[in-house]
Amino acid sequence: MTVMHKRTVVRTGLVAAVLAAGALAAPGAAQAATVAFKAPVTPVAPAAPSAPAATAVTPAAAQGLQRGTSQGAGEIARSKNAVLTLQSDGNLVLEHVSGGVLWATGTYGNPGATVAFQQDGNLVVYSAAGKALWAAGSYGNPGARLELQSDGNLVVYRQDGSAAWSTATWMVDTVVNPTWQIGSGNWTWSPDAILAMEQTGKLSIRDRNTLQERWSTNTWGPGAYARMQSDGNFVVYKKDGGEGKGGALWSTGTWNHPGAHLVFQTDGNLVLLAKDSEAVLWQSGTAR
Repeated sequence: MTVMHKRTVVRTGLVAAVLAAGALAAPGAAQAATVAFKAPVTPVAPAAPSAPAATAVTPAAAQGLQRGTSQGAGEIARSKNAVLTLQSDGNLVLEHVSGGVLWATGTYGNPGATVAFQQDGNLVVYSAAGKALWAAGSYGNPGARLELQSDGNLVVYRQDGSAAWSTATWMVDTVVNPTWQIGSGNWTWSPDAILAMEQTGKLSIRDRNTLQERWSTNTWGPGAYARMQSDGNFVVYKKDGGEGKGGALWSTGTWNHPGAHLVFQTDGNLVLLAKDSEAVLWQSGTAR
């Protein structure tokens, strides 16, 4: 089964090879805990889901709630690179195993909440009183399954194998060419570090061994993304910002270098290189 990725995010040419080679350390198995299934409620209108994918990623073995079950606070699923947890405050959070929030429902402030994967295929967070706080909007898909893939993407698959909904938190290339973007929740790796565009709005580099943060943009803005502009400037924009619209939260300040590209090196250093000379225009200074 495959889930397709948007064309606006960074190309994923290295993903299949990396996952096939088992380059990332595998954490422990998922917890399996379920409680009684809640009766379906009137569908909650969620934000529009991501567009169907343009590049296929092979899903891992099924990880997640079984259809028709619900669960309270605690770990719900774990894959090679991500863990899905319902926090005690009611927020459903997807984190990289090296740290950093990739995606969240934003339903904090609701202790006692539960998460249900309903018979109709909808993933829903309920308050302790049974009120729907958030929903994926994937109802109308009886027989669907929920998977937390090894690439970090949480997906609701229909019976025919097509994706009804996903968090769009897949792994991207280590090279970011002009006009390419690192979307909210996207991430990539080096042998001992992870580069992630965290859901909170900061781009960070985290150590895979110590789980400590080596570097970040120290920006805040849920849903923010990073873009390698054609003028050579690498910019973190707020969710609704962009070139010609404003909303820049941080940048490398390297404009007037058309064709420059960004590389997350094997030594864990994030480097911006000039088009022809490969001269270093900017770097994170996180080499090990």
